[in-house]
Amino acid sequence: MESKRNGASNLPPKRKKPHNFAQLPSTSVKDSSFNRIPVLPEELVTQILLRLPVKSLLKFRSVSKSWLGLISNPEFINTHLSKSANNKDFTHHRFMLSFCLPKYNLKDCSASSLIYDSVAEALDLEYPTKEIRRSVEIVGSVNGLICLVIAKKYFLIWNPSIRKFKKLPECRDELCFGHHSMYGFVYDEVHGDYKVVAGFNNEGYGYSFLVKVKMYSLNSDSWTSLEDFESGVLGTKLGVFVNGKLHWANSVYRRSGWDIISVDLADRTWGEVEQPYYGEGDFGWTLGVLGTDLSVFSNYRRIQADVWVLKEYGVKESW
Repeated sequence: MESKRNGASNLPPKRKKPHNFAQLPSTSVKDSSFNRIPVLPEELVTQILLRLPVKSLLKFRSVSKSWLGLISNPEFINTHLSKSANNKDFTHHRFMLSFCLPKYNLKDCSASSLIYDSVAEALDLEYPTKEIRRSVEIVGSVNGLICLVIAKKYFLIWNPSIRKFKKLPECRDELCFGHHSMYGFVYDEVHGDYKVVAGFNNEGYGYSFLVKVKMYSLNSDSWTSLEDFESGVLGTKLGVFVNGKLHWANSVYRRSGWDIISVDLADRTWGEVEQPYYGEGDFGWTLGVLGTDLSVFSNYRRIQADVWVLKEYGVKESW
């Protein structure tokens, strides 16, 4: 769930510390039948625009060159994103769902409608390209951008607000043939870069698998290889991003249960997160994020459900 984002280019700019925006010129309207009518103060106009949804801002870019410059300003875009993301009424947040039957399609729904309306309205949303004919998966969403993978091979970064997308360079063939794929889509705040992580199990001897992993950087527009990771079977496809690391569930050969593995995007090293004691009995669990903390949702045969939250990353006792 992400707030949608405006922009004049295909992809949003890097985040920077906010500065004063370029001010709109002071103007007034004069007509032979009316006295001079003053306009709103420039600062007030800026604050009003910052509270509007993306669709309105896209229309208002054509009002004047000054408005186009303001709305396209990187600082304005970043501030608008921040205000939208922190909107307590969730009026700028939306859910997106993908379906594969009877054909691959997308549904778009307002988060505020789900929360406050008795019946939420879901709208059809077209894929960014007509080339989609095979399996499509949503890798993740960050700052209003959505990453899609087609047939486990072709990746797109899509901004549905401005209806533009970027097709990423292809991975090498060796990465695109395997089992139990894993993905991740994140924004690296340290380097101001959007990154895509893709990994696949390559079958080895017996029940042993090797995860081949690559990472794409939007800044360099290229893929680089990460250190291979020996594993059993990946339990989750979509990575959970917490504390600068992507996390997946993973089962290791000759060991019972599941582990939480992670890859640090800064130093590209693999690690493991210690888990709490869930109790006895069979249960299924799902990785997630609650606020900014890593979480685990455990479901005990549909009878009982617990939510575990890691309040201090790296400290087992803080679960």
